[in-house]
Amino acid sequence: MQMTRLAAGAASVVLAVAALAGCAGRPGDGTAATSGPTAPATGAAGELAAAAEVMGRAGNSRIRFGVAAEGLSTTATGYARWNGRPALQYADGKGRITRFVGGALYFSFAAEATGGAGGAEDWSVMLPDENGPTPVHLSTLATERVADPAAELRRAAARGNVTERGTEDVAGAPAKRFHSSVPLVRRSGSAGHGLLDGLADFMPPPGATCTADFWINERHELVRLTLSLASGPDRQDIAAEYSEPGSAPEITVPASATPML
Repeated sequence: MQMTRLAAGAASVVLAVAALAGCAGRPGDGTAATSGPTAPATGAAGELAAAAEVMGRAGNSRIRFGVAAEGLSTTATGYARWNGRPALQYADGKGRITRFVGGALYFSFAAEATGGAGGAEDWSVMLPDENGPTPVHLSTLATERVADPAAELRRAAARGNVTERGTEDVAGAPAKRFHSSVPLVRRSGSAGHGLLDGLADFMPPPGATCTADFWINERHELVRLTLSLASGPDRQDIAAEYSEPGSAPEITVPASATPML
């Protein structure tokens, strides 16, 4: 019972950003040209394209990951890998580890968090339901966005609606900030992600807006990314800071895990 409650608490951090899956940005979303040659990006878009190349070569990095939605605010640290399907692992400092790998969400808890019942190899898993849509699909789509910064940069550069917002300090070093509006889409089976209609609670409401901000340092590395969905006074945000490109270990599927949902 204790493990179930802890897993539910960890999952709530992830599921809180499920609506951000409505921000277009995966293959097939129409955010980039799909046929014919494209002209090289120039100006602000060109700087994002250059950063995409740098981050693409790195393939992974350390990450500081934050979520803010519906009164929830949390931060965690870990690693992201994007040389393949995006994978992400982070710890919240409270004995909880979350791992996104292979399209599923895994949770592990230290012994002090479980009253002695948990350990580093005790994993719970939330698997996408092959028989119908669940918030797990959507939260995975949203979180994979920050776990693949090279792809996010490429999509923004291809859209071309990028503006420079000056220079700011990130982790003690100057970085140029760039801002981009992101199209909204309704996720459905036709999007090719195994999702069906009937997910209104996790879809962007009418009138919502989605934006992405990028901070790029002098080495053309992306050091910070934020994705924000706003609807009136309500906001949902994912933020990530990247450091030490190329230093992340492998992120693997646990050998065994207890299904949570």
